[in-house]
Amino acid sequence: MNVMANVASKRSKLIEDQLGQRFTLPDVFFEFIGYIQLLWMTDMFDALMFVPTAVLVILHERPWRVVSRLLLSWGLASVIRITTVAITSVPDPRPSCEYAKGNVFSTFTLHRCGDAIYSGHTLIFVICSLVWSSFAPRNWVGRTLTAFVYGLSIAGSLVVIANRAHYTIDVLLAWYIGPGAWYTVAWFWYWHITKRGRLLRIEFPVEVGRHRDSDSEEKCQRRRVELGLMPDGTPYDPVALYLDALHGRGVRGVEPELSPPTSSAARTAEKQEMDDATPSNINDECVLTINGAASSQAHL
Repeated sequence: MNVMANVASKRSKLIEDQLGQRFTLPDVFFEFIGYIQLLWMTDMFDALMFVPTAVLVILHERPWRVVSRLLLSWGLASVIRITTVAITSVPDPRPSCEYAKGNVFSTFTLHRCGDAIYSGHTLIFVICSLVWSSFAPRNWVGRTLTAFVYGLSIAGSLVVIANRAHYTIDVLLAWYIGPGAWYTVAWFWYWHITKRGRLLRIEFPVEVGRHRDSDSEEKCQRRRVELGLMPDGTPYDPVALYLDALHGRGVRGVEPELSPPTSSAARTAEKQEMDDATPSNINDECVLTINGAASSQAHL
């Protein structure tokens, strides 16, 4: 990201050299929101978003799942930003920005010119808000905190525009791409991680289908059925279930229940019942059947 932002900054310098002055593209929100020179506020809103989100992750029953979704979504959106930030160069909206100088691979400049499409600060606002939408507690406290976090996101986006850190289109693109990356990762995670029984320690930290110790066995079994998973995390296999039941092994991943010991008299009575149920002329019937089939074949 730093390398491509430096490339964008150097390319943005070409625009100023050709025009002979700094130039800002027309922007509707610039006409309604006054200009402030408080760039530190954009970083402050990043911290305001990170702190409550970190608390939510720590207190969540499945913290590794939340962290995985957050980092994967943020990483995917950042990869998209790498492909856009230096493709189309636009005049920087900030009159006091600094152009990157020196080697693009080793130079690091804060608030550099040309780092425009699209807003990385707003992307952080959006991803943190989506974490709260998906993983906040389903009660009035969780809903209130989620609304508060979204209020911070909107306020931070307006601060980004007021500081002229980005054009309005940069902020809007972050609001479009952030949810797209979030739900793309959610779709991939469900179908290629959860449904295939991968990384189950992240999905179910206690055991397959169980998020916490207080979950009932019925709830855990329902989750496994919905996901198509066996108790050991492997995909549902009816043939394996049949073979396990046929050989008395029970379901994979579950220890078979031991039957109570049977007395010798009961075993003798059971054997006698099986002997009585077996026809005594079974061999004669087999011979007659075989001979009958042979005779029919010879007649044909």
